[in-house]
Amino acid sequence: MVAPRADTLFEISWEACNKVGGIYTVIQTKLHEMQRLYPGYVLIGPDLGSREFEERKPPKKWKEVFNALAAEGIRCKYGVWLIPGEPTVVLIRSSMKDKDQHKAWLWKEFQIDSMHASYEFEEPLCFAVAAGKLIEQYAAKSKKRTVAHCHEWMTGFAALHLKHVPNVATVFTTHATMLGRTIAGNGHELYDIIDTINPEEWAYKFNVQDKHLAEKACAHHADTFTTVSEITGLEAEKLLGKKPDVLVYNGFNTERFPTFEETSLRHIKSKDMLKEFLAYMFFPYYTFDLDNTLMFFTSGRYEFRNKGIDILIDAIGTLNEELKGKNVPTVVMFFCVIMGKGGVRHDVLENKNYYQHVRSTVDWHKKHLLQHLTLGLVSGKRDGTLVNDVLEKINENVSHFSREGLPPVATHDIPNAEDDPMLQSFHAHGLQNAQDDPVKVIIYPGYFDGSDGVLNLDYYDATVGMNLGIFPSAYEPWGYTPLESAVLGIPTITTDLAGFGRYVTCKEREGVTVLQREGTSREEVVTALKEELKAFILADRNERVKKGFMAKSLADTCNWKTFITRYVEAHNLALERL
Repeated sequence: MVAPRADTLFEISWEACNKVGGIYTVIQTKLHEMQRLYPGYVLIGPDLGSREFEERKPPKKWKEVFNALAAEGIRCKYGVWLIPGEPTVVLIRSSMKDKDQHKAWLWKEFQIDSMHASYEFEEPLCFAVAAGKLIEQYAAKSKKRTVAHCHEWMTGFAALHLKHVPNVATVFTTHATMLGRTIAGNGHELYDIIDTINPEEWAYKFNVQDKHLAEKACAHHADTFTTVSEITGLEAEKLLGKKPDVLVYNGFNTERFPTFEETSLRHIKSKDMLKEFLAYMFFPYYTFDLDNTLMFFTSGRYEFRNKGIDILIDAIGTLNEELKGKNVPTVVMFFCVIMGKGGVRHDVLENKNYYQHVRSTVDWHKKHLLQHLTLGLVSGKRDGTLVNDVLEKINENVSHFSREGLPPVATHDIPNAEDDPMLQSFHAHGLQNAQDDPVKVIIYPGYFDGSDGVLNLDYYDATVGMNLGIFPSAYEPWGYTPLESAVLGIPTITTDLAGFGRYVTCKEREGVTVLQREGTSREEVVTALKEELKAFILADRNERVKKGFMAKSLADTCNWKTFITRYVEAHNLALERL
């Protein structure tokens, strides 16, 4: 491995101590490697009142810098991020009074049109300029080889500020181009039209010219420009006019995850808990064989088209009709997406409470039942009085457990449900959880966080019990969700329009299926996904277990110990160019 040349590394991100999306996972999971390679490693983020941050007394050299910035209305806090490794973090609360001055500077120096920009542009602008000033002040005092690594356009203004600071090298990483995400999110097949569009025209068309032009300037003016995957590199070259210098793949601390054998045991435990969930979601209405049930899931931001949720619903809707009346396992498809939600549905809570009451009754009597049955067996007596009494009490409770109608398709109330595209698509395909539907659907709005009021399991503990992870993205710069699925030993489906999917195509990938979406019609993708799901359902258990083992083996190659070399390469290149 190439040795790092920087003495001090500042990593600036809106997601330091602030869980928003995938960059949070990037920074958190590679922390151990960064601390090992860079003794002078400091994270910088916005001061948003994070509970993950613990303020500490700043060393003298930091205090001097903070005092100088305070004179400009910039307030800084020194402390640690409360995660394993406890990295040093500086959180910044910047003044907005200079926003118009900053905008004028952006136009004069870089032709960034932010005249009509809103607060969501102005806030990160003021923060990132303040971060640049912080680094400038610190580097002037330390006289050490310093690199500032900026993630996304929200922090890229720091790189622009540091452009004329002679002793600080800059690296800018775009994890997804602003324009690319916007085009794809508005229903266009980005990679089909990317060679024909004028980026600036489209940026103004969607009113994202301020962010797009800022991102473009950062890509061109940072000493090193990087993206996280081959597909995002192609996108940057076309939309930003700059080919990345280095691809910094997103890794994982795969060695911290259980072995496949340990994961298999966790799968059994988690699946038992998920079965109980399915019992109180469905059994008040009708029953099916939980031992002959497969659980599939998708997760991530609620980007209906970008994440391929539209394709997935089309595929399972077609599959549901095709499998009706056939002797196949029941399939329950979980949509664990981050979306607006109300409280837990009243009927779901009632069902859960009734189920728990029945379980408590059985639990209360189990010792006496076991003793009675054992004595009856060894003595040859077959008196079933106690058993019948207990069953009578349980049946009394079960009678309250029964409901009319159909099981709900969501665990929580969904605001503006009549306009929700997922619910509309369910309705269009007849996915209403009818008794004769072999494919059932459940919207679980938000990541499993351990305290959602229903399952109360964290994300990994819940998903490790699933049988298949499905992520048919149309736009996915990298894709941590399929990687997380695979590292848990779950067979996984992704696409060739995801960075992880592109990476997988170069590997032995029996456990991870890569759907071809590039240059493929929507109908062909839906059919291909439907056939993959059907084949998985009809496969025997040993084949599914083998796929899980292969998926985990593949995920283990995405280790930060390997991928961190690309970060060092980017930092060293920036210093060389400086």
